[in-house]
Amino acid sequence: MALADPQHKPDVAIGPRRRYALERLMADVLLAGRTARSATRAERARVCRELAQNVRVHLEPHAELDAPGLTAIRAWLEALAAATPGDVDRMQELLYGIDALVRVHIWRETGLALEPPPSLGEV
Repeated sequence: MALADPQHKPDVAIGPRRRYALERLMADVLLAGRTARSATRAERARVCRELAQNVRVHLEPHAELDAPGLTAIRAWLEALAAATPGDVDRMQELLYGIDALVRVHIWRETGLALEPPPSLGEV
């Protein structure tokens, strides 16, 4: 179920390409968390580097309404960068936290529906 806040009306209109890019970003963050345990150390390290870069590229240049949310995302990305790829539990915790922060940030910035991640059976 999507969360719609009638009080929340960002002045930002996004086109279909931007919408797709943000939805893809949310899917990628979630996938990284869900597959961290089955990935090798090298794969986890690569995915986390790429994910951090993608989050920065897709969110930072467009942030206008949710600066505190972006600050929180940066802090979690820094913690992810400092995590040891062998500490899967820590990496997974951080990835799921980043997933939630990114979803809320995108909702605040764009007004896209705030939905919980799909269950594994829905993917």
